[in-house]
Parts: sequence; C-alpha cells; structure tokens
Amino acid sequence: MSRLLMGIDLGGGSVRCVLLDVETGARSECALAIGSHSAEGGGGLGWDLDTDELWERTGLAARGALARAGAAAEDVAGVSVTAMRFATVLLDAAGEVLYAVPNRDARSVGESHRIGAERGDAVLAVTGMWPLPIHVSARLAWLRSARPEVFERAAVVLSLSDWLNFRFCARRVTDYSQAGCTGVFDLRRREWSADLIDAFGLPRAIFPEARPSGERIGELDARAAQHLGLAAGTPVALGGGDTRCGLLGAGAVADGDVGLVAGTTAPLERVLNQPVIDAEGRLRSGYHAVPGRFVLEANVGPIGEGFAWLARLLHPDEARPEERFTAEASTAPLGSAAMLANVGALIANDRAPAFPVGSFSLSHMTGTQGRAARASLARSALEGMACAVRANLEQLARVSGRGAERVHLAGGLSRSALFARILAGVTGCEVVRAAAPEATGLGAALCAGVGAGVYADVLEAARKGVRAGEVAEPVAGEAAACEQLYRGWSELRAAGEQSTAPIAMRHTVPVALAASQRTGRRTAAAHRPKALVTAAFDDASIAKLSSFADVEYTSFRDRMQLLTGPSLVKALENHDVLITEVDVVDAKVLEKLPNLRVVAACRGDAVNVDVAACSAFGIPVLFAPGRNADAVADLTVAFLLNLARRLPAATKFLADPAVTAGNLAAMGKAFRGLQGYELGSKTVGLVGLGSVGRAVARRLSGFGVRLLVADPFVTADEAVLAGAQKVELDELLRESDFVSLHAAVTDATRGLIGEGEFAAMKPGAYLINTARAALLDEAALIAALDSGHLAGAALDTFAVEPPGADHPLVKHGSVIHTPHVGGNTNEVAAHQGRIIADALEQLLRGESPRNVLNPETLAGFSWTGPRRVPTADELAALARRAGPAVSDLQRDAQAEAQQEPLDESAAPEEMVAKMRQLLEAFTSAMAKDERVREFSADKDVALYFVLPDIGLDLHIALREGAVSGGLGKPEGGSVVQLRMRAAILDGMFTGKVNAMEAAMQGEVAFTGDAGKAMAIQQLQGDMRRLYTAAREQVGDPGDLTAIPQPGGSASPAAAAKPVAANDIRVDIVATTKELYEIQVITATGGNVCARIPGAPNEVWITPSQLFKGDLRPEVLVRIDLDGKSLDEGARSASSEWSMHTQILKKKPEAKAVIHAHAPYATTLANAGLPFLPISTEAAFFGDIPRVPFIMPGTDALAEAVSEAMKDNWAVFMVNHGLVVAGRSLRRAADMVEIVERSAQLILGCYAVGKEPPVLPEKTVAMLRKMGDLVA
Repeated sequence: MSRLLMGIDLGGGSVRCVLLDVETGARSECALAIGSHSAEGGGGLGWDLDTDELWERTGLAARGALARAGAAAEDVAGVSVTAMRFATVLLDAAGEVLYAVPNRDARSVGESHRIGAERGDAVLAVTGMWPLPIHVSARLAWLRSARPEVFERAAVVLSLSDWLNFRFCARRVTDYSQAGCTGVFDLRRREWSADLIDAFGLPRAIFPEARPSGERIGELDARAAQHLGLAAGTPVALGGGDTRCGLLGAGAVADGDVGLVAGTTAPLERVLNQPVIDAEGRLRSGYHAVPGRFVLEANVGPIGEGFAWLARLLHPDEARPEERFTAEASTAPLGSAAMLANVGALIANDRAPAFPVGSFSLSHMTGTQGRAARASLARSALEGMACAVRANLEQLARVSGRGAERVHLAGGLSRSALFARILAGVTGCEVVRAAAPEATGLGAALCAGVGAGVYADVLEAARKGVRAGEVAEPVAGEAAACEQLYRGWSELRAAGEQSTAPIAMRHTVPVALAASQRTGRRTAAAHRPKALVTAAFDDASIAKLSSFADVEYTSFRDRMQLLTGPSLVKALENHDVLITEVDVVDAKVLEKLPNLRVVAACRGDAVNVDVAACSAFGIPVLFAPGRNADAVADLTVAFLLNLARRLPAATKFLADPAVTAGNLAAMGKAFRGLQGYELGSKTVGLVGLGSVGRAVARRLSGFGVRLLVADPFVTADEAVLAGAQKVELDELLRESDFVSLHAAVTDATRGLIGEGEFAAMKPGAYLINTARAALLDEAALIAALDSGHLAGAALDTFAVEPPGADHPLVKHGSVIHTPHVGGNTNEVAAHQGRIIADALEQLLRGESPRNVLNPETLAGFSWTGPRRVPTADELAALARRAGPAVSDLQRDAQAEAQQEPLDESAAPEEMVAKMRQLLEAFTSAMAKDERVREFSADKDVALYFVLPDIGLDLHIALREGAVSGGLGKPEGGSVVQLRMRAAILDGMFTGKVNAMEAAMQGEVAFTGDAGKAMAIQQLQGDMRRLYTAAREQVGDPGDLTAIPQPGGSASPAAAAKPVAANDIRVDIVATTKELYEIQVITATGGNVCARIPGAPNEVWITPSQLFKGDLRPEVLVRIDLDGKSLDEGARSASSEWSMHTQILKKKPEAKAVIHAHAPYATTLANAGLPFLPISTEAAFFGDIPRVPFIMPGTDALAEAVSEAMKDNWAVFMVNHGLVVAGRSLRRAADMVEIVERSAQLILGCYAVGKEPPVLPEKTVAMLRKMGDLVA
C-alpha cells in the first residue's frame, strides 16, 4: 500500500514539497527558492511569474523530497497543490501561458478603483470582498484595455495551483477557496456570478469549473509523473488557496476556530459554518478548504516580510538571522524598555488599503545600552506584531459577533516560542503552535489523501493527519503590563495614522515603486539556447540553467576527460553555449563552430580559453570571479589556526615511537615545546582585500583579532566595513603576527614580498600564502625561516607545482605545505554554477553581465544573427600567438622537469624483451596508420612515454600530417612527457585504465603542454586498436603489475644543471634585472637575447611569460636563428623570438638584441615626435626610425623591424616599445638607457612648452658617423 501523500506549496518566495507518512505522521520536505520579476513598464506595480522556472523548481522540489524520504515513486498515493491566492494565469486554447502574475501584481489598481466606485457594494454583497486590484475581475479589465492581444486569445483563467494541476492532468478546474478570490464568484450560491461577469464585459467561457477541495480531478500523465519522480496514474486532488490549506494543516477546521498563518503576510481567519460579510468592506469572506466551512479574514499585513527584513538588518552576517533575532529578543523584558514598534503590521481595511510604513519610539534616556538595547528593539517589534494581531482579532469579533479564546498559529513565525508567548500575553488567548510550521504544504498533502481515498473527507484528514504543537498561555501576573503595552501601542498607531503615517508614505511610496522596478526585472528571452556543460555544477545550478536553456550536462570530473580540438568540436555540434572548466578553447576550435555564441569559463582566470580568439569571432567569454573565495578563505583560517597552535608538530609528537604510553616526561616536553598562541591577542595582516581577503576577514571577525589590510585599491572606509584598518604594506609587515597574501599577480605585485619585506616583518611572525607563488621570493622565504626570523609559514602554492619532495620549503620543519588545494571543494560547483547561470540569464535578457572578459563583443552580439568573422590577417595572428592552457601554472610557463636517466629495470629480462618487442610493433603501426596520419594533419606534438620500471621509453610524434614513432626520445618541437609504470601504459592502451583518472591519482607524472597532451584522449580509440593488435601479435607480456618500482614512485626529475659563473646566461639575467629595476622592462614585457660565444647561429633568449625581475640563468631558452628549441624539455622562448633572430640574421655584427617597454621612448614614438640630438649620446643615433603598430609576435613585425635595423642600431615600435641591437650585451643595455633618458628630456621640454635645444649640425654629423662605433 502506498503510504505517502504529497503536498506542493507554491508560495511567494519558494516552492515546497511536503511528504506525509499516513502511518507514522512523519514528514519530509524540500524547498527551493522562486521569485517573481518586475514587469517591464509596470511602474513598480507590475510583476510577472516565470512559469517555466516554477515548473522546473516544482519538479526538483518533488524529487528532492522523495530522495530525503528514501521513497520510491510507487510509495506516493496522491498529490495535491496549494498556491498563493490572488495569483493569476491565463492560457490560450492550446494550453500555452499568455499571462502569469503573482499576488503582488497591482497594475489593475485603476480598474479596481473604478469597479469599487461603480459596483463596490454589489460586488461585496455577492462575493464577500471589496474589489481589489489583485482580483481576476480587475486584471482582466486591465488586460482588455492595456494588452488586448492577450485578452482576445485567453481561453481560460486559472489560479496558480489550477495551472499546475492543468500541467499534471490537463483538467481546467479550480477549487472554491481559489474561485472565491477572483471577485466574480458568488459566495452563497457557490458558483460563478453570471451577473457580475456580464457587468464587467468578460467572457463566461474562460472561467473554469469550480469543485470542492480534496476532490479527485484526474491522474498524473506520463510526462508530469516523470517530472515529479512519481508513477503515472497517481491521483491528483484539488488543494486550495495557501492560507486556507494553512488553516487545515494547523488544525483550525471547526466553527469558531481562529487561525493565524504568519508567513510572508499574516492572514488572521475565523472559521464559520455560515458566510458572514463585513458590510463595511474592511474584512474578507471566503471558503475554507473544508467543504461547508467559510472564513472571515483580517489580513494583519506583511509582518513576516517585515520581521525577516529587520532580522537581516540587525544581523546581516548571521546564517539564520531570524533565529538570532528572536533568541536575542528573548533576553529583553516584557515592555521592551518602553520601546514601541510597528513593523509591517496593518489594521485590515480592504476598502482603504494602507501602505506598510513602520515606526519605532526610541529614546536613549531609558538607560538601556548596547546589546540589551538591541534585544529590546527586537522584542518591541515582536510585541508590535502581536498588538496588531489583537487589533485585528477585535475586528473579527465585531463582525462575527464572538470573541476568541484560542489562536492556532502556523507559518514561519510559529517557529518562535517567544512570539507565541508574546501573542498569548497580548491577546489573552491560548496560542497553539502548529507541529508543522509549514502547515500550508501539510494541508495540501491532506487534500491529496482525500482524493486518493486514504481519508473519507477533509475533516477526517485533519483529525488523523494534524498534530497539535506546544501551547502558550497568558501569564496572569503579566496581564496588566500587556494591557498597558497594547494601550500604548494603539494610541501611538492611531496618532501616527493621522499625522506621521501619511507623511512617511509620501516619502516612501515613490522609492518603493522605483525599487520594485529595479528588482528582479526579467525580459522574456526570445531564444532558448542549447548549452553543453562540462564544468562541475550542482543540481540547483543545472535546474536554474534548464529553466532558460536546453542543457546537456557531462561533467569532466565524472567523465574524466578533457576536451580539445576535434573532440571539443564534435561535442559542441549544434550547441550555442559552452560552459567549461578545463576544456581548451582556441581559434581552430572556434573556426569550426559557426553556431557557438557564448563561452563560459568556470574560473576566476580563464586561462583555458583564448579570449582574443573569442573576441575575433564575436563570442563573449563569461567567467566566475570569486567562485572559490570561500574555499580559499577556509583554508587560510585553517592555516592560521594550525600555525598558532603548532598542530603539525603536535600531531607528529604523539606518533613518535619514543613517546610511550604513560611517559609523563614526554608530556612535560610537549607542554614546554608545543605551547601555542590564541588568535584573539594577535594582529593579522591581509595583503589584498579582494573576494578572498574579505571572506577571510569575515571569518576572523569571531576570533577578536586586530585586522590590518594593505591594498591600494581599497579605501579606508571599505577596510573598516570589512572589520579592518587600512595601512601601508611596510606598517602591516611591521605590526602583524600573521601575514596572509591575497593579492592578484600583476606586474606591480610580482615579487611583492622579498628579502627586504621578510626582514621588515616582526620577529617570530608567520607567513601564509594561499594566493599565488609569484607574490613572494621563495629563496628569501627559506632564508628568513632558516635564520629563525620567521617562526613558520603555510603555503598552498609554489613556483613549480608540484615542487618535489626535496624542495627546501617542503622539507622545512616550520612550513605547512599543501598541493594547491585551496579552491578544491565540493561547494565550488554550486558557486560557479550560480555565477555563470546568472550571467547567462542576463545575456539572454539583453543585459550586460558584469563578469564578461571581453565586453566589447556585447555591442554586436546576437543569439541568432550573423556572427563576426575574423579577417585572414587576424586568423594568422591568432595562429602565431601562444594558445590557451589547462592551468594558470602552464600558462605562466613555470619550470618543467628535466628528463632524468632511466632507472635500472627491476623487471625480468624476458618481460622487458617482450615489452620492447610490443612497443616497437605498436609505434611502427601508429606511424603507418592512415587514420592516425589524418588526425595529425593540424597537430605539432610528440608524446614521450617513460616507463622507469622496465627501463624503456617510446615516442609518437604528430607533425602536421607526418607521424613517426619508436623507442627512445623524440626529436625537436613540442614534447609532452608522461612518466608511468608499464602496467599503467598497458592499461591505458587496452582500455582498462582511464588516462585522466590515472593522472589525478598520481599514477602518471606529466610535463609539457596539457592541451596538446589531450591528443592521447583523442587518439585513445586508435591507440587501443593498434596496441591490442600488436599485443595479440607479440603475445601477453605477463603480469606488469608485479614489477617493483625502482626508486619509489615515478616522479619528474630534478632541476636543471647549475650554470657556470662565466656563462653568457649569467650576463643576460643580470642585464634583464638591471633593465627591470630602471623600469624599461616590465615584469613580463620585454625580452633579451645574446649570441652564444663560439656558436654564432645559436642564442640564449628570455623565456615567455616569466617574471623578469627574478630570472635564473638555467631557465633561459637556447634556440637557433630559425627559432628551433635546441634543448629537451626547455621552456617556450619569448613570443618575440622571430624579431630577435631576424635582426641577428640581417645584422651579423650584432651580438645582442633587447626589446624594451621603455615608457618615454614609447611615448615619443606614439606622439610622432622626433628623436633629437639633445646630447652627445643622443646624437650617435640620429632620428631613430619608427615601425607602425603591427601585431606583436608576428612574422610581419619581425620583418619590418629587422629591415629598419639594417642601417641602424635602434628602432621605435609604435605602441610596442624600443628595440636595440649591440655589438655586445653591455652596449645594447647602455643604448637602451641612453635612448630612454634622452626621450624623457625631449618630452620634458615639450611638456613645458619649450623646443628641445639640440647640438650644432656639424657636431651632430661628426657624432653620427661614430654611432656605429658606439654600438
């Protein structure tokens, strides 16, 4: 037998699914946030509902509740829906939504006033309600005049719960409680009022059949059942309006019962056997969800909304501000130290609705201070709400002719025992708190039980399914004080109603309407894109994305595959959007995907996407800043605590075999040697206050630390708002016990913390770096630790990752080290999903997302129109640029490991011989295979496999249509090295081992271009085919897993060999640092090369994208004059290598070339001003030639500069700096300084309005002839 009943509650802020176990009474719930959206042109009064979003969220909530209950589809006996009253949905003849608005939509306010003026009394007499702008009658009248094209197509008008029922079982039917809220339903006759419908000029046919709550109206169709996670054919029963189902779920079902459903708003309702109508039109009459019962209602106003707003105002950083609010209020005395308040509460009067403007009576003279004053303020708000309930209870008593002795309390405020006690004291009534605060969903579940035949009727359902909660009773000794409180509140409210309230309303209403226009505006998107999501998203993000896009979700973490090249192109066929985390997106991919419109990189730094290429194709690139801020902040604070309490040492202490059981001497040693610090007495300095820095500051606020911040982009006030004091870096270093780095890496911050900064730190201080290794000098940190000046450090990032077990910082006893795990948490999927889904939705609405890396693409962006096509020159330039990378470490070209000699094999000789034979056959087959050759057409990579346990290595080289392979190392070009055990390689090539999974588990040591390494994935099918064939031909090599690993696990080799002191590389590094220090070479801009003595056709050149202020000789790159790298495993040469080599080819006498980003020289070139002979040094050069701007790194630029350099030793490049060649490296550096200093003087003269003075012509002519000698 099915034991569960499902109730679905569509409220103003959430969709909630409640599962009720009819046997045990246990409930399972799942709630998801929903919202309405400000309507375009609504003037702040108009709000729309996104029914697609509601449908998606409803399904998620239903499936979530089933999962939490551990229930199967067949366990659910029936389903029913309740929804906010006064929400309206119009469908056309095909059942498509024409118009959907929530209860707050009031665009028909003019029509309701007109109806009230013309027929108000007649409407009240028939329907039991005064005409309101939220009635169907007024909304249809507004649509007829404002949007006739919608009105004319309307086939049926439904409530929100009716619409969901229609989606479930295609029935167009409503219940009496919802029909009674339309303004055209006859209260006594229980039918649509034909007289009113005709009087308003509305078509009768659009009003659906009305039936009692609990009646079975159909069964779930297959599509709806699948969406909800239920079985097709599950009975669907009519629910009711939300407050009426709330009464049912709270147990307020008998004649005379009073219920307060205190949710967002707070309807106070009396249950009656007969309809009672307020002749003044202040109160509302309608139907209960219990057939045969009626309700008289006084709406106390949005007290729940006001309560939540005030709680968040007083406790903005609390996870549960409402609970903190009531807990603090419970510490204040009755009467709240004479404070009186009215927040969100109203005295019901539908005939003259009031705007909720709150008030407090406050005085600093009461003697209440600090937290006690805040607690009294909070309690006064709750007391004011209780007073408003009493005032409305008195209205109910006046109209119905009887008072109340008990109030059933449900909704969010029923969770507060304090509010129940206050309410009991102020009203003098017994207050029964609902056992289920969300009684509305429970009421719907009870209706489902009636429709499924579980209960005979709704009254039986209430009797069996509702459990009473705690009861709060008035305290006799507090009666007088409560009466005095109510009198004071009433007098203040009445006086304010005539004096301050109208003034406050005039000030508030325009601002409120303007805010409504700004809040949540949504323009319906005309296009529904198809999105491929390979990044990790959580369920909520996928659901949000699915509400406006057709989503194909295949997380790279689950698939264990990274897409590049053809595999990415194939995956993206017919998709408009790619949402990726690691897939490599380059120009070649974009060129083959004409339908791709948006790329979203779920990273703070989208290194895996060629943003320039996307811009060339007119494709916006979204990114996810701050996605891992919380994760990194958590790790930072963990590091702080570990350092402060010496936890690593403390953990190791007990693991020492010498610390035997009961050894008190050892405990004494621990007591002396492991004494830590409390954070509360310490100063913490944050270098950088971005998203991570702010998250760290929030977390540290509870520890009572003194917090300092050094950040040039943050004002003093912004620092204070983060709980910190802004200081300069030197003061932060001097004052802080803990220094934590959270700055971005820029030219200005590379090497920010070096030898001098470490020396400036307080003796015994600690350093934490969870940002980037480039912010600090690792050698200087080691020295500071070794000297004892710093007590310790905690590092999540290193210059080379992983740094290797023998790295001094890894081996150092005072350092906590982790492998760049700061941003690696399960929750990051939710953060990045939310960020990207929000941005994509903005783009669909025609708005400009804040998190777009190339905003210039938005001006011409279109989902369906022609996409920008780059020119041939642009494509050629893109092809010459360094491509995107899988990680920022690869992008920054950190040091790659050098290949160490193969270990002596520990495998049996016959096994090694068999594997040698197998690998030779396999690589030979790869080289000859036609499919592999076709695949290699646009590739330039060699895959180099090293198998240390069998002492063999092999390679497969793919070189633009040519394939080669064999044992040993590959020759030249881009090489990707993969070091692994033979068993892993055998598993990869036979399909038993996933390559990416093996890499992530440490089974594969990898160096090289990760994007190019993905050729392994793309070739996997062919590799498996050819390797399997070779294996069958040669035979099984045996149990490769049994081979012992030589020297432990496979790992990248050690660093490069040291460089001799007289090596030209030492001079290049010294010169580069010199030019960096005088700021003519920037952190990553500018480059230096010099011919190698004894080898004139070879040069050493600075590498690409490495910090120029801290180069080491061993990282320089050796290339020939054609740009070919001459060393295995070397870094990439500077992207300007072709300009350097072309100059050296055309100017054989030159021994060195320097490209400087000299600011004054560049400005002179850009301004078109001549380089004048203002000194003897400047005269040597003549007027230095200029090359117009040409894309950097291109052959065109190299050709233009080298031609200009034939008869000169210096050339200006417009927008790109200065190039100087010299007969020696020293002379080239000197000439850079001469040109830059001269340019500065020339510009200085022009800046003050003076013509620069020049040397006499004869002197200039003589010196010019000597220029070649100077070089």
